Amino acid sequence: MSLQSFGFFIFMAAVAAVYYVIPRRFQYIWLCMASLFFYLLGDVRCLVGLALCTAVTYGTGLLLGRENGRGKKALLFLCVGIHILLLFLFRYPLANSVFVPLGLSFYALQAVGYVIEVYRGSIKPEGNPLRYTVYVAFFPTVMSGPIQRAPGLLPQIREGNEFDYNKVHAGLYLLLWGLLLKQVLANPLGSMVDYAYGKYEEMPGAALLWATVLYAVQLYCDFAGYSALAVGAAKILGFDIGGNFEQPYFAVSVRDFWKRWHISLSSWLKDYVYIPLGGNRRGKCRKYCNLMATFLISGLWHGSGVTYLVWGAVHGIYQVLESCIPYKGGRAGVLNRIVRGAVTFALVDFAWLFFRADNLEQAFTILYRIFCCFRFKEMTYYGSYLMGRSKMELLLLLVGIALVFLVDFLHEKKISVEGYAVGRVPIGVRWTVYIVLTLVILLVTAREYGQGASNFIYTRF
Repeated sequence: MSLQSFGFFIFMAAVAAVYYVIPRRFQYIWLCMASLFFYLLGDVRCLVGLALCTAVTYGTGLLLGRENGRGKKALLFLCVGIHILLLFLFRYPLANSVFVPLGLSFYALQAVGYVIEVYRGSIKPEGNPLRYTVYVAFFPTVMSGPIQRAPGLLPQIREGNEFDYNKVHAGLYLLLWGLLLKQVLANPLGSMVDYAYGKYEEMPGAALLWATVLYAVQLYCDFAGYSALAVGAAKILGFDIGGNFEQPYFAVSVRDFWKRWHISLSSWLKDYVYIPLGGNRRGKCRKYCNLMATFLISGLWHGSGVTYLVWGAVHGIYQVLESCIPYKGGRAGVLNRIVRGAVTFALVDFAWLFFRADNLEQAFTILYRIFCCFRFKEMTYYGSYLMGRSKMELLLLLVGIALVFLVDFLHEKKISVEGYAVGRVPIGVRWTVYIVLTLVILLVTAREYGQGASNFIYTRF
């Protein structure tokens, strides 16, 4: 069941209704049942991966709570090794896996993070297996994150929640925003990018460059849309979970970009990979090696294709080069920020090309056509910039993109659109806007139906 499907909203309403009726001390039991039901709707075989991951990390946590000395480190390495083996067996073609358990890459990191926190003594082992199962399989986040940390989520599962109108309202707002990003923008943009990349050998370079820029926007709208839906669903149930994006395309450096993009993954890699490798504590050369290793691991985490490894290596090189360039702090001027932001976007978008390409041959052919067969006039005269869309459809998409970046700009200035609306816009006007946006989403969804797969991009990872 996908988070943008009609069935999910019926499921969500039923779960919330029962959740707030039963006593708080039993709420985790209901969440466990609901989460397992939600997860197993995809494919019953997926239970193998989820059960193994949950059982191994739950048992390891209990053993770590009793063990001292060298035995703790051996247990930690064994647990991490088992999960690396699980990822290899299910995710990589050399292992000839028949199927890939949904969300394995996400909930495995979440579960391993719990074990590491127990090993470090940051939290005590969770003794209740059902509460721990909710932590690993919490239905809003189990498929594609955001990856949660045990010190933040487990206490909320233990305590339960009472109905809070403000949280429910905020959650519904996030659900609406997530649907808008996914259904109205990401899906149509995805069909345009697929159109261009599907004909990359004959498309002018200018059109392929345009498609690559649109892919950057598509990927952001798609994954930020999923994250908004996940955070919104959790908030309706009273849970506060961390967001995944903070205006990433307003970043003024690649390092700044990774503080804003897929925050739950980048912070996980920093805390559990980069810093344990030594971080920047053992000299510059070791720091650069640790940066490269971390981003190569990120590339491998995303997939087995060589293109993902190249994408990770490119970002690793960016990080190393930025570390070599001295930068004086202080508040940058507007023009300086615009220039640095544009350069950062260009570097990130160059890397996205490898992320999107089916293989290295396609990626390098597209790069060749961009640099050697640009043909801007041909793109303009023959309408290849439309990529299967009408001019009116493209115009509406551009208006939607402008709206998204306007909202991001306001958030960058610490202005909450939702908070402003609640405080200053009459409730009748607000709900009229909500209803209109809902109708627009339904209309676009019906119009786009059958034009291509609408699954979230990150469910593949």
